[in-house]
Amino acid sequence: EPAHVLNVRAEVMSAWPEDLEDFARIIEAEGGSAKDFSERRRVGRYLGDILDKAAADGLVTPVEAMAVSAVRGPNGWTIGLSDGGTVEAEALVLAIGNQEPAPMAVAQGISPQRFINNPWGPEARAADERLAGTDRPVLLLGTGLTAVDHILSLDANGHRGRITALSRRGQMPRGHVFYDPGPVEIDEVPQGNVLKLWRWLRRRAAHVPWRAAVDALRPHSSAIWQAFGQAEQRRFMRHARPWWDVIPPRPPPPDAARR
Repeated sequence: EPAHVLNVRAEVMSAWPEDLEDFARIIEAEGGSAKDFSERRRVGRYLGDILDKAAADGLVTPVEAMAVSAVRGPNGWTIGLSDGGTVEAEALVLAIGNQEPAPMAVAQGISPQRFINNPWGPEARAADERLAGTDRPVLLLGTGLTAVDHILSLDANGHRGRITALSRRGQMPRGHVFYDPGPVEIDEVPQGNVLKLWRWLRRRAAHVPWRAAVDALRPHSSAIWQAFGQAEQRRFMRHARPWWDVIPPRPPPPDAARR
């Protein structure tokens, strides 16, 4: 949808690690700026063009089927497909994206026209269109970026009613502002203990903007997570995840103001 834009600037969205300005140059050639929060569908076309060219050049072979199994052998992987076929590969990457939410018990007996379980599916789009131009009230379960998306969709469709967003913890994603980055090396960051990391982050945020302190962890997030034992990972999920869910994923300034 045109109302849905990136939550990062165009200048950090290149598909190529060796050419970090690739997407920004395209946006600038179209009259935009590298600082723009571009429409997400524009990024989709950008990635689609790259995939189409790679396929045309024989570098990749897209297979439109559901992978249902993966077996590791001495020379790589055998991927079983839902249509009975297989794909042989030396390496396997799981890039599964957002999965459809499991059905909620509270929705039992409620018409699917009134309770939309999958916020990314066609049912959600149809609901936004049914509410277009009306003043009917809407309840959103959750206050993350997906809720922000639907608020923007409803607004773009001319919805005039009350929108209530329900959150277990009353948290909303923090908005973007421009700041000077404050990168850190991985050996500067405490590892293996959630509380030590939390305290370090608070001290760090006293010297640089808190967004810079948090964003400095992005390149190291996998290493930090893998350094936690299972007990510390569970501790993070219990206590820190609600904050991590609303601090790094930030809506762009115009969307944050319109929430």
